[in-house]
Amino acid sequence: MVGSRFAQLWQNKTQLISADLSSTPSIDLTKKGSVQEFFNTYEFETAILFSAFTDVDQAELQRNDKNGSCWKINVDGVRNVAKSCKEKKVKLIFISTDFVFDGQNGPYKEDDSAGPNMDQVSWYGISKLEGEKIVEELEDFIILRISYPYRAYFQGKEDFFKKSLSLYSENKLYPMFDDQTMTPTFIDDVAPALQLLLESDRKGVFHLASPTPGTPYEIIKNLIKTFGGDPKVVEKGSIIEFLKNGDKTPRPVKGGLIVDKIEKLGFVPTSWKKGIEQIYIQSKGKLI
Repeated sequence: MVGSRFAQLWQNKTQLISADLSSTPSIDLTKKGSVQEFFNTYEFETAILFSAFTDVDQAELQRNDKNGSCWKINVDGVRNVAKSCKEKKVKLIFISTDFVFDGQNGPYKEDDSAGPNMDQVSWYGISKLEGEKIVEELEDFIILRISYPYRAYFQGKEDFFKKSLSLYSENKLYPMFDDQTMTPTFIDDVAPALQLLLESDRKGVFHLASPTPGTPYEIIKNLIKTFGGDPKVVEKGSIIEFLKNGDKTPRPVKGGLIVDKIEKLGFVPTSWKKGIEQIYIQSKGKLI
């Protein structure tokens, strides 16, 4: 969902080799031989790792299972790529998430601690945090954390916005939390942000998300109104009450990302309000 849009927006900037499990060329991150063969076949200066196991609820069913697909992709796969980057002296850009934080004191800066309560971090978040630790051992890397990424049109997967619009159109929209903090990332920001970071030869961790936080309740009301729906249909819910049921996947309550660091470099990420306007324009109001 993120990588394919980056490829669309980047295609005229420089040569780009795109590969995944089913493409030509193909690559299987979980197999060392596949990764090594790819790096030996093609020459490039920078590798951007978008691939990840991102189904948070399915990942939670694998909690503490390091033989599960989530860990194999998000940790072992990252280790394989990082090893080849080190051997070939290739810069690695790793796309990560605000789910690496326990979500109790956000929005978060780049150098904030993930915890202290790791029980509040989902298995998905733990796997991505472990991936970050592997990447940080390299000499030349960028970790770009994003949050609840969304875009105008993509058939392969529904993002939070598109899912909400679909549920609204089916009269199945559930209550939206008004006690959760989030900073959604407009996916179209990823390409220009990475271009800036690469051209200025930056290293380290950077955040890319809406500079202004919001609650799912106010964000989805705005989304539905923008797309011509009735925002009064949106009801309030509580994530705190939702998570009291012990079988729920941990999610950040006071989550989100602070983006001062990348703003100081000259890139101001798209606010969620402006992002909603942009996806409406791009889709010509056809998401619902």
